Amino acid sequence: DAVGFHKEKGGVATLILTEVEDTSQYGVVLVDEDMKIKGFQEKPLSGEAKSNLANSGIYIFEPEIFKYFPPRGQFCDFGRNLFPDLLSKNVSYYGYRHSQYWNDVGGLDQYQQGNFDALEVKVKLDIPGKKIKEGVWVGKNCKIQEGVVIIPPVCIGDNCTIKKDAKLFGPIILGNNTIVDERAVLYRGIKWGSGYIGKDTSLIGAIIGYDTKIKDKASILEKAVIGSKSVIKDGIKIHPSVKIMSNKVIDIDTENTSKN
Repeated sequence: DAVGFHKEKGGVATLILTEVEDTSQYGVVLVDEDMKIKGFQEKPLSGEAKSNLANSGIYIFEPEIFKYFPPRGQFCDFGRNLFPDLLSKNVSYYGYRHSQYWNDVGGLDQYQQGNFDALEVKVKLDIPGKKIKEGVWVGKNCKIQEGVVIIPPVCIGDNCTIKKDAKLFGPIILGNNTIVDERAVLYRGIKWGSGYIGKDTSLIGAIIGYDTKIKDKASILEKAVIGSKSVIKDGIKIHPSVKIMSNKVIDIDTENTSKN
């Protein structure tokens, strides 16, 4: 394991590293055949990357690491200051390649994927609610009416109402006190607590904030984000990747920002 590796190598620090496909999103670490750290690249394009090992932000330190910190009161960033300084002083430290689940959650796509990974049991977490069938968890005091279709994985919070003929195609997360009205269709999305999803409304791959009201026959499309306490009026279409700030009322269709 990482601690055993750290003790075996005897370095002042061990950085936990993870393989990534898209190096342009991460700082990558260059190591030699002994996993000794030799350098860094900050978010290189795939064709320019000399490594696919990203810094996971998890470290093991020896107490002597504090000798290399700047004087009290001076700012010190591990990636920008401490680790390059160790290299410049020829201080040995190492990278440990791990194979466990890791998600940077540095953006909305990663945030959504992390939630979906939890529902799909790619990471071990205690999912709230009662497991009513494989891949479906339902909280306390929920009302699920006749004709509702639920395709796993789906997590429904406490005090939710899913009205007749609504369809939930997982992965879906519904926060507490959410109402999903008749014939609404939800596909691959996250809805924070409270709020309302109207009749014949469709949510496709969207993230919806707290206490937001999506009125009847609206369409919220892939990667759109609706801020908390906003209102989307009847029949409105929110195009893919559009971001709506909190406390807004939207009564005209948004422009398609995903063009070209």
